[in-house]
Amino acid sequence: MKKIYSFAIVFLMLALCNNALAQSEIMYADVNRADVQRMNFEIIGKTASNYLIYKEIKGRHWISVHDENMRELENVPISILPSKSELMDVTFFPSGNGAWLIYQFQKENIVYCEAAKVEANGRILDAPTLLDTTIITYKTDNRIYNTLINADGSKIMLFKINRKDRALYHLSTKLLDNKLEPLYSGTVSLPMNPDGDYLTGYSLDDDGNLVFVKYNRMKSGEIGAASLMVKPSNKDVIEDHSLNINNLYLDDLKVKIDDKNNKYLLVSFYSEKKKGNLAGLYTYAWDKKNNSFAYEKTSSLTEEMLRKGKGKSKSKSAYNDYFINNIVLNNNGGFTVGAEVLYATNYGGMYDRWGYWGSPYFGAPYGGFYGGWYGWGGWSPWSYGWGRFGYWSPYYYYSPFFYRSYWWGDYGYSGSQRFHAGNVALFAFDKDGNKEWDNVIVKSQSSTNTDATISYLILNKGSDLHVVLNNSGKISDLENISINGAGSIFQENPLQAKDKHSEFMPRYAKQINDNEVIMPVLTKKNIQFAKVKL
Repeated sequence: MKKIYSFAIVFLMLALCNNALAQSEIMYADVNRADVQRMNFEIIGKTASNYLIYKEIKGRHWISVHDENMRELENVPISILPSKSELMDVTFFPSGNGAWLIYQFQKENIVYCEAAKVEANGRILDAPTLLDTTIITYKTDNRIYNTLINADGSKIMLFKINRKDRALYHLSTKLLDNKLEPLYSGTVSLPMNPDGDYLTGYSLDDDGNLVFVKYNRMKSGEIGAASLMVKPSNKDVIEDHSLNINNLYLDDLKVKIDDKNNKYLLVSFYSEKKKGNLAGLYTYAWDKKNNSFAYEKTSSLTEEMLRKGKGKSKSKSAYNDYFINNIVLNNNGGFTVGAEVLYATNYGGMYDRWGYWGSPYFGAPYGGFYGGWYGWGGWSPWSYGWGRFGYWSPYYYYSPFFYRSYWWGDYGYSGSQRFHAGNVALFAFDKDGNKEWDNVIVKSQSSTNTDATISYLILNKGSDLHVVLNNSGKISDLENISINGAGSIFQENPLQAKDKHSEFMPRYAKQINDNEVIMPVLTKKNIQFAKVKL
């Protein structure tokens, strides 16, 4: 009988091991020699049974079509796009069994914004649709329009901001359904203080309301005043909901829309004095359903979190190199904030948090090359207000979904740049903004002249979060760290790269279902793609 029990236990253990192995796997596409490291790409996602990836090299554009086994079926050229000298921006939005390609370009003194439907086979069958035009009197490389999509994919917004009068911005919006049928268009004016007022965090809710933040940044770098701004879907007005910051100094406000619970969330680190050490997290929520204030709270950093998260810094300044990357909505109506240590060295010296505000090379934390933290691109009176690739973060000269390689070694500094991504701090809050738990994932990543393989990806799998990151080594590992609903951290079995020449790029991966992502992989001088099941 004992032998039978022993056999049963061994059998059960083998079955569990086999199940664990079956749950995690990597399926690589073949390396395409045309997909060089300096290629720009965007993982469009899954359409029908195909996976579509947009690629661009030196003005040539195409869509690679892969099947469910990551076999490359076809490379479809995109022939509708104008020349490299005219094209200003491209972006993709999933739509049914396909996607919308929205692009803008300039011919003479007119900027055009057009859209075309990408089919599941990567082809564009119909003629492009003109969405809007803008007359300008200069040649610009900066895009004029910004495009947003809401969480359920039912609405797309096109907007532009005329900033010629720096004391009075004019915001023009065009709301469309997911077939690009117009729902509402209009223009509204927004008073601004030229000495320190900026806009950030543009987001679109499921009702088509435009949500963003207006803030005033002091010369010391901190935010001293801010408001949640809401532009209703069918009115040319802007609702201004001022934050009650009191004696706090906010760092960098992030916006998240919780459509399920009818809330607009704002999150920021804060300090208690100018250029002081970051002391905790500020959270704010607006109740959309009742059009009323929900809560505004602070949560100080505990001694334990300071100890866990100190990284390269001393305890009292442990969080001065942390920047908020994620606000993940939880099933219970709460949310989890992810922040990461980010800094760079060898830019004529090391840049700390305060060095980012007013860098002599970029006028801002790396983003100044494309507009900086002033929130307006170059000297154009028309702008979209994000810096080139999004609201500010020290690594936001990339889009988290669109890998652009323009910046490789081309930021006005001819030396070697070293990028660093350290520990990840996680903070979970309940539906009323009370902190439930916090924890730190310890890591240390560095890379020279590219940040492509550092940082992380967060997957939301039911009640658990998964932090996925590249661990460089003789043969790199893809680490999968799970965090349960109580904040406990578990290290799951890592996935090893196929050889010593390959490194994962999780920050540019795209989640396609609960447990699968399409992930780029840096392989010698090329970028290839893989489907990763976690």
